[in-house]
Amino acid sequence: MHLYQRLPIFVFEIEACENLKFITMAIRFNLDRNGLHLSLADWQRLPQEARETLASCVPGDEDFAARLDEIARAHLGQDVERSVDAASSAWQNVNALPPGLLRQCELADLLPPDVLDWGALTPFRRYVLTKLSRRDTLNHCFVPAMLEFGLAQTQVEL
Repeated sequence: MHLYQRLPIFVFEIEACENLKFITMAIRFNLDRNGLHLSLADWQRLPQEARETLASCVPGDEDFAARLDEIARAHLGQDVERSVDAASSAWQNVNALPPGLLRQCELADLLPPDVLDWGALTPFRRYVLTKLSRRDTLNHCFVPAMLEFGLAQTQVEL
């Protein structure tokens, strides 16, 4: 069985995250939710088994922070850094599209989703789209995520 079939990994992240070389969106969600920061370099220093343990945590897992602290002390010899920058909470507002998402839609030549469709997404999916929309350049995973979440509609010229 492939790793992505056992873990909470979206289709759009399989290529990058299937072997857990990179941090999955579920782990990013759990890190941000708990105010934690784990560098990619530290993530890649963890043994595969430890990465799989962390990747098996579902988004919002209440034990994630404790599990990560234990793994970091055992394998990195240090506690996990606390994040100094508060993660964007724009994904929590079901009544307004985040500005970054609107910018990504424009860059990708997609129509922004309807606010009702945005609000109907799970909190985790709203988080993912907001996380993918934090830069001023088009994120290569944005369009695949919008397609996977059923929100991609191209602009129609009249």
